[in-house]
Amino acid sequence: MGKSKIEYNGESLQDKLGSKAIALICLLALKENGYLSREKIVGYLWPDSNIEAARYNLRYNLWLIKKNIGSDEYGNSFLNVDNEFCCINKKYDFKCDILEVMKFKPSDNDSVEGLLKLKRLFRGDLLEGCFFKKCEEFNDVILFERINFERYKVKILKRLIDLYENEDLFDSVIEVIKEILEIEPYDEEMVLKLMDTYVKCGKRVAAITYYNNYSNGLAGSLGISPSNELKKKYNEIKALANKDLCYDRIDEYKNISGSDKKVDRMGFVIYSDCLKYIEYFWIADVLDKLVKLDKEEIFSCLNNKELWDLGYIQFSVLKFCSEQPDIIQGYRREVIDVCIVNAFIKLLKHICERQNLTIIIKNSSNLDNISANVLAYLKRLQINELKLMEE
Repeated sequence: MGKSKIEYNGESLQDKLGSKAIALICLLALKENGYLSREKIVGYLWPDSNIEAARYNLRYNLWLIKKNIGSDEYGNSFLNVDNEFCCINKKYDFKCDILEVMKFKPSDNDSVEGLLKLKRLFRGDLLEGCFFKKCEEFNDVILFERINFERYKVKILKRLIDLYENEDLFDSVIEVIKEILEIEPYDEEMVLKLMDTYVKCGKRVAAITYYNNYSNGLAGSLGISPSNELKKKYNEIKALANKDLCYDRIDEYKNISGSDKKVDRMGFVIYSDCLKYIEYFWIADVLDKLVKLDKEEIFSCLNNKELWDLGYIQFSVLKFCSEQPDIIQGYRREVIDVCIVNAFIKLLKHICERQNLTIIIKNSSNLDNISANVLAYLKRLQINELKLMEE
């Protein structure tokens, strides 16, 4: 698999054999149950030649193979050939990646090391980069076998998952599942297992994010929605996330005036949304979610002026002001962008000194310009305990 490579006693035979001889060896190797007729080989490799020319070409390539691939240490020849059929000698001592893969059957004797060795054999597609002009039937065979070997790879990877799960190696399980989903992106059994594994290693947000991306991809590519079983799992995980990480699992919030209180490191998870052409929409949405936590101490780091600035884009923030700007004599200044942004960042820093804060940004491609710039700035700041996750 990958770029073809044939060696005998350590010497490369690529240039000596040529493309048709290599294709012939591949055909015979794929014939797992034995012989392939000369007539079939001629039809695959020289379909546009007259019968005599095609037979001559076959005889020449069989001779070329025999000449360059000698006997093994036990005196066995590589090919068995008669007037009607050809095959690779089953007694011949040699190694071939596709034969190793085709021999695989899951068993109790499987080991991680053995499966990883098999996995490494998949260096690329079968006869990668090869296309034989005017050999449509042979090209179809190769295309079919490439798909078939993808199935073999999935079978090997699924067995590897079983062994990793037995050892509770969840990060490895996730990595292998993602490899399978690159091959079979709509395998809901694997999507379900991936979400379950994320939950087992405490990554509920990752499970939710993956489901949303998968659901959007399914709708966009096939115009369908996930199965009921997958939707049920998503709702279960989301309910757990809301219970354990979000609004209902806020323990004691550290009092600003003292350090004797416990710090809740479970933290908040904020699900925010975006609208592209409305300035400040994402920032205002995050503020709204924080206000709905109904924790006055979250906003206690801000003075009235800073609260008024944030109230300019999210009116609900003003509930935490000791005085309202519309009743303060002389408060007529224009709110400028930098004041709003500074107050917002100050608020996030204050929260993250006391809590983990995860902000999940749905539809992040629709961020308005100001919010997009602020988000980029927050990423550069790398505030401790602040996680920004885009969907």
